[in-house]
Amino acid sequence: MTARAEWGFCARLFGMRILIALDESPVSARAAREAVRLFSDMSTEFLVISVTRVPTMWAPGAVFGMVAPLVVDPTWMKSDQKLEVELVARAEATGVTDPEPHTASGDPVTIICQAAEDHDVDVIVVGSHDKSAWRRLVDPSVATGVVRQTYRPVLVVSGEPSE
Repeated sequence: MTARAEWGFCARLFGMRILIALDESPVSARAAREAVRLFSDMSTEFLVISVTRVPTMWAPGAVFGMVAPLVVDPTWMKSDQKLEVELVARAEATGVTDPEPHTASGDPVTIICQAAEDHDVDVIVVGSHDKSAWRRLVDPSVATGVVRQTYRPVLVVSGEPSE
């Protein structure tokens, strides 16, 4: 029996839990489609998570500036129930069947890794944007952060496949 066949046999026997980080980006949708393609033939439970970043702003007063949390009006954010409905719709549009939705706000890396621990997932699936060095300084890579913060296997899917 090949290693892939053994892996598939064990996954069907015991089931797998896959956590997909899903936002509105095309890269995220591609990551979800790849997760379905790779793991859907197994006895798989898909969990999808969407994390809303806490807005930050540059506060004046320091020579080099300083970052301070922006006070957010709670009416500005959507309700958790509405976010979960939208998340399920996005997941189903990518082919994820019967997803278990999770929404949160805060640091995406920390929340994704904590959700993976809380739900004892077998694989975390994230999309990876092609960012310039400057953009990575301002907006750090969630995929890199997840890979560095967890010991669980992470499937990182980049943008559109090259020809």
